[in-house]
Amino acid sequence: MLQQDIQVKEGEALRSTLAMIVREMPSLVRGKTLVCKIDNQVLKAVLERKGTSHNLALNDIGKSIYWLMEKGQFFLSCEYVKSELNISDVYTRESPGLEASLTPFAFATIWDYFGPFQWDLMATSANVNKDPQGNSLLFFSRFYDENSQGIDVFKQQLHMTRELFCFPPIPIIGKLVKHLEAQKVSCVLVLPKMWAPWRNLVDSHTLASFVLAQPYASSIFTVTHPTGKTIQKKYPHAMEVVFVSFE
Repeated sequence: MLQQDIQVKEGEALRSTLAMIVREMPSLVRGKTLVCKIDNQVLKAVLERKGTSHNLALNDIGKSIYWLMEKGQFFLSCEYVKSELNISDVYTRESPGLEASLTPFAFATIWDYFGPFQWDLMATSANVNKDPQGNSLLFFSRFYDENSQGIDVFKQQLHMTRELFCFPPIPIIGKLVKHLEAQKVSCVLVLPKMWAPWRNLVDSHTLASFVLAQPYASSIFTVTHPTGKTIQKKYPHAMEVVFVSFE
């Protein structure tokens, strides 16, 4: 999916949203007309024809959306809006570099030190870390994901969970650490080895740690390029793995 063109990606985003609605709140849409405002005229045309396009992937998505309408017993009305008026675009243009992932080898190294793990606190179906048998960990996602255990880790009660792991985006490390403290849980974190306002709190509750990567190390972290390709991510500072406990 990441390597498909933008029309297919936007079609899949709509299909996933409608699948979530049918699954999570069927009574709210049954017998209703959902107005969908989109800035993709090709996608709009495909939806209005219930799946007719030379793009086979988009054609399949259009057909899937039609069957979702049948299953959920609702109607879909599409309205075209110009891209500059699409208020949701801001969420799709955020820096992909903020959401780096660990390579399987790097996560296996962390597992050997501090595993086993049951939970990946910030992940998606596409990048959730896996155990040595190749099974995905349980995870919370930022947005709706049919395979996640919940949306937004900051809205979750973690005190009943165990064996937690998280590789948070750098700008929200402080918020995450405060949340872990409030929930009184232990967690293994991947963090930059640098001074920051959250550093004293982390250091005072660290039970063990090790350096995972030196500055500008390769083959440890990856990000998804806007083209859909997975490329290496290099940090200008060392990255460490810390086991913090607020229990």
